Amino acid sequence: MFCTKCGSEIPDGTDFCTNCGARVGAASPAAAPAEPAPMSAAGMPPVQGAVQKKSHKRAVIIGICVAGVLVAGGAALALTGVLGPLGQGGSSQITALGSDEGSAEHKDEGSAKKKPAADEDEADEPEQTGSSVKVDLNDQATYAAANLFLSNFTEEDFGYNKNDPSSLFDVTDGLSAEEQRDMTFFIFNHFLDNGSKRVERGSDIGGKRYGFKIAIDAVHSEMNRLFGMTLSDDEMQFDDNEGKYDEVIQALGTRATVQDGYLYFNEEHGVAKIAVPAIVTAAEDLGNNTYRLTFEAYVAQSYNGGPSPLVSDVPESVYGLPADQLKATIGVDSTSAMSGTAVVKVAAGDGAPAFALQSINYD
Repeated sequence: MFCTKCGSEIPDGTDFCTNCGARVGAASPAAAPAEPAPMSAAGMPPVQGAVQKKSHKRAVIIGICVAGVLVAGGAALALTGVLGPLGQGGSSQITALGSDEGSAEHKDEGSAKKKPAADEDEADEPEQTGSSVKVDLNDQATYAAANLFLSNFTEEDFGYNKNDPSSLFDVTDGLSAEEQRDMTFFIFNHFLDNGSKRVERGSDIGGKRYGFKIAIDAVHSEMNRLFGMTLSDDEMQFDDNEGKYDEVIQALGTRATVQDGYLYFNEEHGVAKIAVPAIVTAAEDLGNNTYRLTFEAYVAQSYNGGPSPLVSDVPESVYGLPADQLKATIGVDSTSAMSGTAVVKVAAGDGAPAFALQSINYD
């Protein structure tokens, strides 16, 4: 027989050519052409039996990649605060906080946790400043309380001197003997003119007349309400006529003393006062729950059909009326009798702030 490859004669029954080594035995049945073996990433045929594992590993790798993309995407959102794919609208570089990659500019932006651009144009909210207790004259209860409070002083001409309108009363720099006298004089006239039932008939003490007396506890309570403080017994003693030559004046003059739990007082020209309501027109917050109130005061010409109403004739509800209605109710002239400013301390009260006078000045 002869080799089908090189044509050399070889013995019968030989499977391989003795000359070229080609197979010359019986040919095996033709097999269907096999698909090329898949190539690995390195260009080498995969090891047999590795396909199923590769498919599984590929699924795992794909899962890991997807998870990585999601994590990276979440990091991008956390670091930049901007929604949308990378590369849109700006630099696609993302630098993890604390890493050494990326430019210094990106590191600074990441470290500062820069806000979205939309927020950069928004102005920061101003911090709340001033007093914790607010005096809002647009609030009816507060407006009424402020008017009524200052009317206690304008009705008594407290601190008012026609020859020298500037106030002599200012507790922020301490109390002088004259200011102590003014507070005491004011407080007993305040009780008298408001028709208080706490006022009792007085008596002579040490040969001097004291027409009235008020329990000292009531005096302290009202003084604390209006001034935010009280005076001692010694500080409430004065005699305007001490040492004057006229014995009658010495006996009947304006004076006060504290005896046996009562404030005794006498006023030489004591008469009931006409109502002079105050209308607060502005409240300036000075901080630390202190306000400067600007006011005007008008002399009441009539009320409820009666001329020249006294302080006790005007009900408290009138002081809460709007300015025009208040003036019409008490029939005032077109011009105010007095105007000025008062510095007050305020505290939270029942429905409206509580006021305490610190100083008062007239224009």
